[in-house]
Amino acid sequence: MVGANRNIGRTAVLLAATALTACGSNGSDLGGGGPDPSALSAARSQPSGDGQSGTAGQDLANPLRVVVLRGAAPAAGAVVTWSATGTGASMTPNVETTGPDGISTSMWHLGSDVGAQQAQAAVTGAEGSPVLFAATAAAPGGGGGGGGGGGSSPVTIQLRDDGGNNRFEPANVTIPVGTTVTWNWVGGIHNVMPTGNPAFTGSGNPVSAPHTFSQTFSTPGTYLYFCVVHGSPSGGMRGTIVVQ
Repeated sequence: MVGANRNIGRTAVLLAATALTACGSNGSDLGGGGPDPSALSAARSQPSGDGQSGTAGQDLANPLRVVVLRGAAPAAGAVVTWSATGTGASMTPNVETTGPDGISTSMWHLGSDVGAQQAQAAVTGAEGSPVLFAATAAAPGGGGGGGGGGGSSPVTIQLRDDGGNNRFEPANVTIPVGTTVTWNWVGGIHNVMPTGNPAFTGSGNPVSAPHTFSQTFSTPGTYLYFCVVHGSPSGGMRGTIVVQ
């Protein structure tokens, strides 16, 4: 009888140990623990700029965008390294830190090769990195010459204020004659003030986001501009448009 009781006791101990092992060493059933709140991840942010078409050797109309998260929250200050393949291809900027929204953007200057091209955004240690982007480059010269040639793709420049990092993005673009440039206020209070010669019509007094302003450039030249709130002709928030 005593031996039977001992066997029952040993069986109970083994069953209890097995149950603790199945539920975790602390005895709580965590169901796998859920996502790690400290883990980084990177993905395209909509609108991402993926899948665009443009002219070989020119900037795409819209910037590429990625979002970096730590757990489920935006990761501010994450370093994003942008790169593009192909002869003459480049990204501006090629290294950027994310803002409070976890977003990083970069303008893709296509390479000189016609056809499919690829760019990427890399974040060290982030799941989903590198984030890949594709574009199709067409041969130059489809839009005809002269003043109003409507064959060129429009270009968008963002006006941003990411935690006090006020900037035009991209700050410097090169476009063919007849291109329409649209400035898109993403955040903050800004304006577009031309300076130097040649000049163009500015956006007027500073206004808050959201806001847009467009200008068609029909004459070749180098056009300089700045934001009167955060820049000047010689520093701060300023930009250049080269029309050729």
